[in-house]
Amino acid sequence: DGLMPPGSARSVPAVDDVHTGRLLDETAADLALRATRYLRTRFRERVTVGDLSAHLAYSPSHLTRVFTSVVGTSPMDYLAAWRLHEAKHLLITHRLGVAETCHEVGYTSVGTFSRRFLRDVGTSPGSLRGIADRVAERTQPAVSLLVPAAGRICIRLDSPEEMRRTLGPAPYQWVGTFPRPVPSGLPTSGSLRRHIDEVELPMVPGSPWILATIFPDGADVHEQLAPTNPLVARLRVPAESVPGPITLPVRAALPWDPAVLVALAAMVV
Repeated sequence: DGLMPPGSARSVPAVDDVHTGRLLDETAADLALRATRYLRTRFRERVTVGDLSAHLAYSPSHLTRVFTSVVGTSPMDYLAAWRLHEAKHLLITHRLGVAETCHEVGYTSVGTFSRRFLRDVGTSPGSLRGIADRVAERTQPAVSLLVPAAGRICIRLDSPEEMRRTLGPAPYQWVGTFPRPVPSGLPTSGSLRRHIDEVELPMVPGSPWILATIFPDGADVHEQLAPTNPLVARLRVPAESVPGPITLPVRAALPWDPAVLVALAAMVV
């Protein structure tokens, strides 16, 4: 598969289960926290679900079920995404070449690495550095990625006043529809706006998740293409149409939230 061979958490508050919307108990949240910490520190190694379950003293099936319900993706998919997130940092911040980046994040095959990067980030590793240069040179314009659909949904992002004060007068607001509850791959439909505002998106079959992120006014290249502590929001599209806008609360990313992998600026530049 192109990967190299290898080389006590505190309790956290309950959060919403990604699939059911019910509150999670502290055990499930703590499991997600300890699991993602393990994966993030061993992303260069050939880690398996068996390694992770042995480390946490849970069965692989129980671990996978609870992890997926909290995080929105399986442990191994999370690990794969984290490798690519680290790759974005190396390409943008450290200006490493594609081959060197590939090996730094645990791949031995540049071809495998490049294919997965293109699929999940939305652009090739080599192109990302060019995009970063263009993002640094200009302010991103408003843009919409729309497709034909029978229904539409209106979304209003809600952020606390203290959060708004840190965002500046014209923050970047990205809202898009995705097949899964994780920001991986380009959205099926989406919208970039300056300022926090209502947006209307098509309800696309096969893309039932609405994901959003906000960047501060004046966000640098790194914040826009590989955010470390993003502000995010997530909603499964209601089964039945809802009159009026749906309010979507924005929050700081939780310690176990998947990385905002897709390079949204690739839609613009």
